[in-house]
Amino acid sequence: MSEVGVPVGGYSTEIFKGDFDLKLLCNTCNKVLRDPVQSYCGHRFCRECISDVVSSGNQVQCKSCIEEGVDNEDFSIIRKEQLFPDNALRREMFSLEANCPNQGCSWAGKFRAYEKHVKECKYMPVLCPNCGESVEVNKMKTHLESTCPKRQVKCKYCSLEITQDQMEDHTKDCPKYPLKCETCGKKKIPREMMQEHIDNECPNQKISCLAGCDAVERRRFINHIEEKPGLHIQELMNRLDKVKNLVSNEEISRLRRELDQLKQVVSTSDQQVGVNGPSVENVAQSSNENQNITRITALEIKVRTFEGIATTLHKETERILNVLDENKKEIEDVKRVSEEKTQKIKELERKLANSEVQVIQLTQKVLACGVTSINGELIWRLENWKERQAQALAGEVTSIFSPPFYTSQYGYKMCVRIYPNGDGMGKNTHVSIFFAIMKGEYDPILDWPFSRRVVFMVFDQDGNNHIKDSFRTDPNSSSFKRPTTDMNIASGCPLFLPLSRLKGNNGFVKDNVMYIKTKVEEIR
Repeated sequence: MSEVGVPVGGYSTEIFKGDFDLKLLCNTCNKVLRDPVQSYCGHRFCRECISDVVSSGNQVQCKSCIEEGVDNEDFSIIRKEQLFPDNALRREMFSLEANCPNQGCSWAGKFRAYEKHVKECKYMPVLCPNCGESVEVNKMKTHLESTCPKRQVKCKYCSLEITQDQMEDHTKDCPKYPLKCETCGKKKIPREMMQEHIDNECPNQKISCLAGCDAVERRRFINHIEEKPGLHIQELMNRLDKVKNLVSNEEISRLRRELDQLKQVVSTSDQQVGVNGPSVENVAQSSNENQNITRITALEIKVRTFEGIATTLHKETERILNVLDENKKEIEDVKRVSEEKTQKIKELERKLANSEVQVIQLTQKVLACGVTSINGELIWRLENWKERQAQALAGEVTSIFSPPFYTSQYGYKMCVRIYPNGDGMGKNTHVSIFFAIMKGEYDPILDWPFSRRVVFMVFDQDGNNHIKDSFRTDPNSSSFKRPTTDMNIASGCPLFLPLSRLKGNNGFVKDNVMYIKTKVEEIR
């Protein structure tokens, strides 16, 4: 689905009950044709599928023609102006019995009515525009409102709107999310306020004592100072002496005045056998000044360290740039050699492809030198079957052409093409077999299009369990019109013989030989 409710490509093959003609499948998406069109080469496509292919503006060759070995590019190139609606096939499809493949839908009827039903089916799976999940049409509203992981929700703590699948990550960083202080146990502290709580409020948080004592919990700090006032005042004076040279004369005079006031406060406190408030405030002020000096010193050390690192990185960068300049010419030479080798590889691939075509043509000519049938019936003896199947599996020789044969002495010229490892729908699972009309000596006096029934049969050399399949030629297909090249596009049975039937001891391959019969019958 490209948009909600807008289908792309063909219909599901499950819409038809039982077997159906493979010509109803799109050669691009391999699904039942939707709004079928036919190209000049005779293959059919969904209108949407082939529109996507030709809309690029590039010259595109039909994929099926390539797989069938058609070497006439003018014939197999897909052009927008050579596409036309296949209304005959569309009418044929209208009469087929169909059912809705959507799970839970019980609709059944003619295919003519299915095209209308599929646009309205409430069980049609469509892609959610937010998360891309496949959801039934009648459940889309509930999905968008309640279960879609990409639906917009509001954080109940900070009111920020985000998608549901991001909520868990957001909760880990939400500034308003309530936390519990692990030290004091206080709850519902917004994350953005936690550090402030730890630094200034938490009663159980331990803080450093300026006298060098062990860290003391905040709630006991004042009592700790009051227990030994003389010790803490002496420590304060010692620290002030250490920073004497770091401050100006004016600062020193100010500190001396504060010390005199502090001494007077201490004297008064000794008389009262206690310590009053102002002395504690002075101690806290000195502690803050000492912390600021420590921070400045640490910052100066970090700055010097970073300057050294930056200098080293700058020198290393200059060294690398010099090396790159020295090697620039060498890199350009390597690049030029690589491009030349790439061109040579492409040229060799092109020559190899041409050689393969020539081998196929020579093989046909050699086969044509044998005994030719002129009664519309060919019994084809395929030798070295195991080796041919191995070559097909390896992609070396994907198909084999039979000797040409004729419907009569002056009739249509034909041949059979077999894919030992399958083609199209039968790739890797079946032996595929196809029938092709060849350009013959008597084509000008024959009736066209070619209208016959073609029957294929592989012999069971151990008994009578032969496998048979057939198809009726389509007069509207270019495959059965008078040939304009050496051979028309082949048509046939991609699911002819399951590869599983050829494993172990079987009657279809004996002494590494397989026999296949092709018979062309008049339509009565």
